[in-house]
Amino acid sequence: MFFAVCYRALNMTEIEIRKNRRNAARAIDLQQLRLAVAACDYGSFRRAAEVLSIKHTVLSRSVGQLEHLVGTSLFDRSSGGIKPTLAGRAVLRIARLILEQVDALVDTGVSNGRGESGLLTIGFCTSISTGNLRATIGELKKLLPRLELATMERSRFGLMTALRNGTVDVVVSPGRLPSKDTRSLLLWSERILISLPQDHCLAAREIIYWTDLRKRKDPSK
Repeated sequence: MFFAVCYRALNMTEIEIRKNRRNAARAIDLQQLRLAVAACDYGSFRRAAEVLSIKHTVLSRSVGQLEHLVGTSLFDRSSGGIKPTLAGRAVLRIARLILEQVDALVDTGVSNGRGESGLLTIGFCTSISTGNLRATIGELKKLLPRLELATMERSRFGLMTALRNGTVDVVVSPGRLPSKDTRSLLLWSERILISLPQDHCLAAREIIYWTDLRKRKDPSK
């Protein structure tokens, strides 16, 4: 059984047209698009050039080059200013979309590079429902609204393993987490309450230190 493929032979004229289109697309630069859009917004080459602090001839030449590359006139010119042609409106609409996407691309790269956006995974082994940890995460969301936050609750050992293998980016844990390949920073301190019987020898103290408890095998005595 034989399979056949059908295709239309292209003549040299069609091949040249496609080649010219590809070359034109490569030759168009963002500055040409920006100047053409600015000229459209201000309705005048001269006015747009003044606002952009460039020479009128530079802007006019750039728009002319763009018109040559796309193969059509973008503006109707008159003594009263310029107006986009029918083809010009279509081209300028696409130009605006391209410029918006390029600006968004740059903003994304800059914000990610500064840590202002992206994903941040926080590991913890304490309560997140109340207290300083909850307040800190809330403030972080307000400060960096474009940053996506994720949380992970594990044991201290599990969190350190996750930090080393990149599963979490930051670990918040009571006490210090000794490790040679990580760095730690003291965030805050919290008081811990202990309940004792009224007749306990430590009950009359306002402050109890860990050393006081370490000396006693049974803290209730």
